Amino acid sequence: MPLPAPPTGYETERIGPVTWTFPVSERDRVVPLIESVEEHWADVASDFGVVVDDHLIIRVARNPREMRALAPIGYPPPDYATGVAYPRWGVILLTMSAPETWQPPDLEVVLVHELSHVAMYRAVDGHRVPRWLSEGVAIHQSEVRLLPRMQSLLRAAAQRSMLRLSELSDRFPNRPHDVNVAYAQSADIVGFLRRTNNDERRFHRLIQVMRAGDTFDTALSNAYGWTSIGLEREWRESLRTRYRVVPALLGGTTIWVLAAILVVVAYRRRRRYHHLKLQQMGHREELEALSTPPPPAPEAKANETNKTDVGTDKAVPHVDHDGKSHTLH
Repeated sequence: MPLPAPPTGYETERIGPVTWTFPVSERDRVVPLIESVEEHWADVASDFGVVVDDHLIIRVARNPREMRALAPIGYPPPDYATGVAYPRWGVILLTMSAPETWQPPDLEVVLVHELSHVAMYRAVDGHRVPRWLSEGVAIHQSEVRLLPRMQSLLRAAAQRSMLRLSELSDRFPNRPHDVNVAYAQSADIVGFLRRTNNDERRFHRLIQVMRAGDTFDTALSNAYGWTSIGLEREWRESLRTRYRVVPALLGGTTIWVLAAILVVVAYRRRRRYHHLKLQQMGHREELEALSTPPPPAPEAKANETNKTDVGTDKAVPHVDHDGKSHTLH
């Protein structure tokens, strides 16, 4: 992987399975990301229902210019990006100031979005995933404020300017309006695929079939019993059913108030889902603790140590790398 050396004033630090590169002067702003990445990765990766590698390279830049300097050689980030993932290499780039506006982005939201892209790539073992599916999942995993997406979706539905699913499989459009609609549709379709607890099992099946090397269409048929055309038809019908209470003659304010209510409901459902997941993790930890035998008493442990054969090597193994000694755990 052709990664350039960081500019002057940057440091690189390996923390657990993640290699971080960031400006020394901005360490205080990066520390919260470092402290949260393990939890975010566990949350994102577990959502796919398969085990994925957790080694990452995360490079945080002060501004878009320096983000380009940190990018893999020959693969610059898009001009509009505040974050970008290179899933094949497990590399994530972030910038502390947004292009054009130079306003500070919500780095934690951007980080989770990019973590999602890497996790999905690894979950399907690098096989092709439709662009709308990857982006829709990343939005659901990283964003709780979906009101702007809902506004774009409702506006496009009212104006009959929604995009075909086939148009969003390989790439997204370039025009700002169409891009907003593309992201809004992607997020809503993923939400449609994951409406109920039973749909979580189907979603995991979708991932597992793609991981085995089958196409998305085969996986979709296997998990949900739909073709891509059938999925789009069912989703559009659900859209009409969900929003039929919003006739086009209603004023704009009413539409956005209703959209806000729907977003709050979706947010609360997502929070309940994560709360349940944390409870399940806690129960697993309690069971593991109960199943682990208690440590021997100090006196017994000392006696056991004295009985150790002289020829037995009980030392913790270590390796030398780059002139430093590392213990193996």
